[in-house]
Amino acid sequence: MRLDSANRSFAALVISSLLLGVYILCGALGCVLVPLIVSRRGVSGLVDGGHNLLPAVAFVLLVGGGVFLGIRSLWRQIGASRVLGRRVQALALELPDGLAQAATAAGLKGRVILVDSPEWFSFAYGALTPQVAVSRGLLEGVSAEELQAVLEHERYHVRNLDPLKVLIVRALPATFFFLPALGALRSRYVAGRELAADRRAVQACGRKPLIGALLKVVRGPAWSELEVAAAIGGPELLDLRVAQLESGREPKLTAFNPAGVALSVLGALVFTGAFIASIAGFGGPSAIAQATGTGMSLGNVLGGAMCVVPFAVGALIVYRWIAWRARAPLTGPTQATTLV
Repeated sequence: MRLDSANRSFAALVISSLLLGVYILCGALGCVLVPLIVSRRGVSGLVDGGHNLLPAVAFVLLVGGGVFLGIRSLWRQIGASRVLGRRVQALALELPDGLAQAATAAGLKGRVILVDSPEWFSFAYGALTPQVAVSRGLLEGVSAEELQAVLEHERYHVRNLDPLKVLIVRALPATFFFLPALGALRSRYVAGRELAADRRAVQACGRKPLIGALLKVVRGPAWSELEVAAAIGGPELLDLRVAQLESGREPKLTAFNPAGVALSVLGALVFTGAFIASIAGFGGPSAIAQATGTGMSLGNVLGGAMCVVPFAVGALIVYRWIAWRARAPLTGPTQATTLV
């Protein structure tokens, strides 16, 4: 994975979310509050003398709400991705020799699908098997050099696994909704990936072909499900992309919004306060340790940090496997879907 601005933002979002998830789900919930609620509920109910589990229940519901929002985001995106895959497959045409040769030259052999549409667009899609859709209108309206620039741009998205990353960077901020700063990392990733893909195209083909192609595909097709794809088209980032082409340098991406940072700090404080209230409601850390066998010592905290290691290693192995598949040419019939 290239350490450009897009991937730095993606890595920061994933690492921070992974650490938060391990401490909240495995630590606060799995090792402390859920066992505590289950054990006390079976003994004497939620409120018993000096033990009040209602703050703990509220904290669990708050975390559960975030998990629900994250799962819902993934579910909706996967559903829209499947609709996109079926639409591309239904409109697929036989690949002309010229387009097939250009795809091979760009390192996209077997991954380019020609779509029967008069509109001018191209986009990468497919979470586990990334592919590129190119419209008939675009193919007929660009020069050979401009087509190569388009494919080089999409090659970055394919090799960088951007369709898969889109799913992740939308689901994680939804899960940790109380930290708006994660949404800013998502926006920086989206902008950075387009700028990096443009730099890849310029390196391979020069600026002039990319400028010509960019001006022709400013708007993609009006497909609602297309928002899950990494596409070259779209007017949202046009100013940034033009500025990069004019200067030859990546423009400075928007810094974190002070209001978003302040809200994130407030959200973190409220969330932490809710957990502290949960512990205090039961009688403090010593009471928690006596009831669950889990304390708040430095050893327990470091043990919780070590829980992230197998998750991180497993995720890295899966990522490297998908990245290896994205580099291999596709042979035989391909299924236009984001999941295979």
